[in-house]
Amino acid sequence: MATVSKVGPAQHDIVLRGLRIHYRDWGNEGATPLVLVHGLTSSSAAFARVADHFAARFHVVGLDQRGHGDSEWVDAGGYGTDEYVADLEAFVDALGFERFVLLGHSMGGHHTIAYTARHPERVICAVANDIPPALDFDMEAHAAQYPGGKHPVLPSAEAWIDAQRPNAPLTPEHMHRLNAEAKLKTVEGGVVPKHDPRASIHWAPKDLWDEARTIARPILFVRGGRSTVLDAQTLQDMDMQIAAARSITLEKSGHNTFYDMEPEFLHIVSDFIDAHLDRSTEA
Repeated sequence: MATVSKVGPAQHDIVLRGLRIHYRDWGNEGATPLVLVHGLTSSSAAFARVADHFAARFHVVGLDQRGHGDSEWVDAGGYGTDEYVADLEAFVDALGFERFVLLGHSMGGHHTIAYTARHPERVICAVANDIPPALDFDMEAHAAQYPGGKHPVLPSAEAWIDAQRPNAPLTPEHMHRLNAEAKLKTVEGGVVPKHDPRASIHWAPKDLWDEARTIARPILFVRGGRSTVLDAQTLQDMDMQIAAARSITLEKSGHNTFYDMEPEFLHIVSDFIDAHLDRSTEA
């Protein structure tokens, strides 16, 4: 099982497309880059244990997407797929990554699908965790979580974790705590999530099915067997309609497979990446 580095990653800010973006860099410069793209309401810190697992062999970096983590917030209309993907394009260009492995979770997996379809010359292989190419995003349900368009202040991280447990019963306790570290900040009176509420309320994911069918680079779709985001039939459709795709379901996991079944997730993803590194100069 992976362990989190005691030193931790270097943390940087970079201006991309006029926007301040925060990112974590686990080092090993000169090795094959592995770019991590987090999910909605989260940050690159959520990948701490995944990054630690790969850091000895890859140059691992993870960006806090706009409106998330320690990156800059934007207006409500700036949280669409194309805006996020343009940030990712600018990010890998700024870091000088000509070819790299791309791994995204949830919303980040959605952006991974789009980037991989649009830039086959840059992606060695990709992993998209528990997300379909298109989904119905219920803005009203998300807006209800933010009375007055703001985060409710909770008294402590423990209170926040208590509220998460019913929706993530398969997540180990230490992963709940990692999730809290990745998502929360301290304010007067308690804690609140770091992300811009508008990033959740106004996320505008595109229908990527047509683009997804054009993906030419190897891509692995991972699904949590207890997920409410990606169902088994849709995963089968993805596998059948995207020629370069492979898929797997981790049955005893919810949406956050790299939390709920960490050893299995790391083993499967490592094997998939290793299978394509030697052929990365092809196509």
